[in-house]
Amino acid sequence: MNRSPLQGSVVPFARRWHVIDEIDLVRLAGEHRRRVDLCAQAEAIADALPRWPDADIVSPFLAALNGIAAREGDECALLDAMLLHGHDDPLAETLLQHIRQRHAADGECARELVAALAEGDDRPCSETLGYMLRGFFSSCRRAIDFEQVTILALAGHRLTQDARALIVDALADGLYA
Repeated sequence: MNRSPLQGSVVPFARRWHVIDEIDLVRLAGEHRRRVDLCAQAEAIADALPRWPDADIVSPFLAALNGIAAREGDECALLDAMLLHGHDDPLAETLLQHIRQRHAADGECARELVAALAEGDDRPCSETLGYMLRGFFSSCRRAIDFEQVTILALAGHRLTQDARALIVDALADGLYA
C-alpha cells in the first residue's frame, strides 16, 4: 500500500483509478490555496517597503515559509501517482520533473527569505528584500499555474466535470492574483 508523506494517508491514485474526482484533488487544492495566501502576504510585505515589516506580521509569515521549505516536494508523490497512472510516459515524467525543480526553487527561496527576515545585523536593505519577496511570490504563483496546467494536460480525459471545474477555476483565479 503506497503512503503519502503529506499526511500519512493512503495515496488515492495508488489503485490506478481511471477517473479523478474533485475529492481526489482537494488536498492539492488546499496546498495551492495556502501557497497563494503566502504569496499574497509576501506581496503585501514587498508593497509596504521600505518600511520593515512588524514582528506580528513577520512571525506567521516565517512560520509559513518554513512550512513551504519543509514540505518541499511532498505534492510530487501525489502528482506522480495521479499523473503517471502506472505508465512510462516521457512527457509526464518531464512535466513532473519541471514541477519538482520548481518546488525545489521555491523551497530554496523560502529558506533565503527566512534568513533575510531573521533578527540580526545581517538584514538586507529594503530594495534587496523587495526583490527577494517579488521573486518568491512570482515563482510560486507560476509553479502553481504550471501544476494546474500539467494536471489538465495529463489527466484531463480522466477528470470528472467537478474535478475539471476545480482546476480550471483555480487556474482562472491565478490570473487575478
